[in-house]
Amino acid sequence: MRRKIIITGHTGGLGEALAAHYLQGSMEVWGIARRSLPAQNGLRQSAVDLADTEGLAAWLQRGEIDAFMQDTDELVLINNAGTVFPSAVCGKQRPSEIAAAVGLNITAPLLFSNHVLAVRPENLQVKIVHISSGAGRNAYPGWSVYGASKAALDHHLRCVEAENHHNVKVCSIAPGVVDTDMQAQIRAQDGGDFPILPRFQQLHANQELSPPETAAKIIASMIDDADFGDEIIQDVRTWQSLKQTFQTASMVGRPSEK
Repeated sequence: MRRKIIITGHTGGLGEALAAHYLQGSMEVWGIARRSLPAQNGLRQSAVDLADTEGLAAWLQRGEIDAFMQDTDELVLINNAGTVFPSAVCGKQRPSEIAAAVGLNITAPLLFSNHVLAVRPENLQVKIVHISSGAGRNAYPGWSVYGASKAALDHHLRCVEAENHHNVKVCSIAPGVVDTDMQAQIRAQDGGDFPILPRFQQLHANQELSPPETAAKIIASMIDDADFGDEIIQDVRTWQSLKQTFQTASMVGRPSEK
């Protein structure tokens, strides 16, 4: 089966690790972000400011994605690009950062998802993945904007699933705490307006951050899994634990070979 992958925010962190994983599997990857990586075989790139809603909407209408979806059996759209800023309590947030976060974290994934489903060939299998966060499922002081944006992604895919689109599966995946430049930016900021800063400093000090490559490999396995889409809201850590438990149980119940 021929697959093509679209990844937003592919130039760093988890997005770059996901792109590398699929490129190693000889799949066609289209990375979309403000900047580009060095040229690689199988990697197509477009420089787009995903926080610029009007610019993104105009770019989507150019029809490039429509053409990319031709001559393939399955398209995987991974809405990965995002920002954690403003990381500050409500009342201390910069209006420009609020607006940028809504555009990048919510509007862009919704525009991509809508466009793909609007122009896809009817027989094309589509998988839509939102990279979500535990911050969208738990309340953290200082992350009202980030948490709200990730909660919006979760509920967006709940609604898309309820629409019963033919040949479409969706999943909103929280990757856990991944060791990326974004984490470094969080640790470097002034903690006066961000009460949970010590938590991230401690996670880093205790070496409890997951390497991007590890998270990317698990997410790719989740996407490949036969049960993908059965549960709309997923977490890398929970999924991995359940799979390990299932495998252990299967091994225990299997007759020993002689």
